Amino acid sequence: MSENLELELSKQFKASQERYVYFLLAASASAIGFAMTQSKVEPLAWIHLPLGLSVMLWAVSFFAGLRFIEYSTSVTFQNQNYMAFKRELRSFHEDRAAELLAEFKSKLNETVERQAGKMKLYGNTQSLCLLFGALLYILWHILRMGAIDA
Repeated sequence: MSENLELELSKQFKASQERYVYFLLAASASAIGFAMTQSKVEPLAWIHLPLGLSVMLWAVSFFAGLRFIEYSTSVTFQNQNYMAFKRELRSFHEDRAAELLAEFKSKLNETVERQAGKMKLYGNTQSLCLLFGALLYILWHILRMGAIDA
């Protein structure tokens, strides 16, 4: 019963993580589109620098989210391969199967550890770039309001 509970919790965590990443992807894409509509009729000026930087940060956020999804999918695929490999080892002699499984698991752990590190990097990059892009957009908006008053 605990294996089923563990599997269910793992599925819920992965689904929650995916929803969060897809939400951030949608937010980044929407922010880029909205920012572009805000300035499409204005001539390009230095005041648009924060806006340009915010769009660039949102693009980096979007890219980082896509990379996160790629690595997440890769980790799932690696685990699927591990399960298939374990199934195939049933036809091997027990000692040889244990040796092969230990070797495969060692390599799998190294790979998954590297990929988890990259997932963390891209996940953090996605969130931070979205936030800093929003802050730069707000700065641009404040500067723009000040320029209109002047």
